[in-house]
Amino acid sequence: MHPRAGRYTASGLRTSLLSVPGVVGAEAVGLRPIGEVMGCVVEHADDLAASMRRGYATALDRLRAEASALGADGVLAIGCTVTRVSATVREFVVLGTAVRASRGKRPPQPFTTGLPGPDVAKLMLAGWVPVTLAIGIDDGTAYDLAMTGRPGEEATVPTELVTRVRAAARAEFLASVHRSGADGGLVTSTTLRAWALGHTGAAAVASVFGTAVARFGAGPVPTASLPVLPLDGNPPGVGR
Repeated sequence: MHPRAGRYTASGLRTSLLSVPGVVGAEAVGLRPIGEVMGCVVEHADDLAASMRRGYATALDRLRAEASALGADGVLAIGCTVTRVSATVREFVVLGTAVRASRGKRPPQPFTTGLPGPDVAKLMLAGWVPVTLAIGIDDGTAYDLAMTGRPGEEATVPTELVTRVRAAARAEFLASVHRSGADGGLVTSTTLRAWALGHTGAAAVASVFGTAVARFGAGPVPTASLPVLPLDGNPPGVGR
C-alpha cells in the first residue's frame, strides 16, 4: 500500500482540498471526497520543455498511484506547480482531492482533472465525463541582431517566437487529448514566460493545461462552464 494511503487507513482521517461548493458539486453527481492526494518529483532541467513534460508526467503518475491506493475513482481540482530550486533543478508538484463514485461502473484507473467540483458537476449533467489532465508544453529561442535598434517598432522576431511556442503548446495539448481516446478537451489555463538572451536574443516557454473529456450521454452542452473543444471539428453534440 502507498505510504500516505497507509497513514490514512491507520488514522481514519480524510483530508480534502475542495471548497464547500466544490464538495457539494461533487456529491451532487455521486462523487464523494475520500482524501487529498499528491505527486511530486525534483528534476534536473537539461532541456526546459522536455524536463517540464517529464516532471509533470512523473508527478501525475505518482498522484494516480496514491489515488488508486485509496480506492479512488477520480481526482478533482488538481493544481500543478513548479518551483525553481536552482538554475538547473526544479520541483514539480500536483495536488488534488480523490473522490469515489457512489454509483455506476468504476473506471479502470482514476480520472484526473483540474476542474473543481461545481464544474465537474456541470460537465457530467451535460453528458460529459473527465478522462485525464492534459498538458501541452513548448519552448524556443530566437535571435535578431537588430532587435534593439528599432525603438517604437514591433520586435518581429520575439513576436514570432512567442506565437510559435504558444501554437506548439496548444497542438501538443490537443495531441495529448487525442491519445487519451477522449472526444474533446477543456482548456483551463495557459501560461507564457519570455526573457531576454543578452541584447539580441529572446527565449520563451508556453504551457496549456486542461482536461480531456468524453461524451457518455445526451444532455445540454455546458454554457456556464468552460467551452468544449471537439477533436473532429464539429460543434459539441453534433454527430455524437
